[in-house]
Amino acid sequence: MPPSHPRPEDLDALVDALSATGEHTAATGELLLDHLVTVGDHATQRALDGMVDDTVDSLREISAGCRELALAIGPRAARSASSSAPGGEHARPDVRELR
Repeated sequence: MPPSHPRPEDLDALVDALSATGEHTAATGELLLDHLVTVGDHATQRALDGMVDDTVDSLREISAGCRELALAIGPRAARSASSSAPGGEHARPDVRELR
């Protein structure tokens, strides 16, 4: 069994923060699309549309990355919490395991 994290509550807080960040960035991208305006000038509109599309794509990537990290860390936090229960062993974490 891989070594547990010395402070599983830190991993739980990290998972919560990553999940919240993923949700907020996805919502922000949708909100940005909802407030897209028509400016009238064709060249300006194309530039604005391109910028908004790039921004929304970036927000979606951030959201997906946060959610993937939260899912990857979540099981480790659960394992760490169960192994740090009374009777569990407190091993030093392996740096490769935390990546």
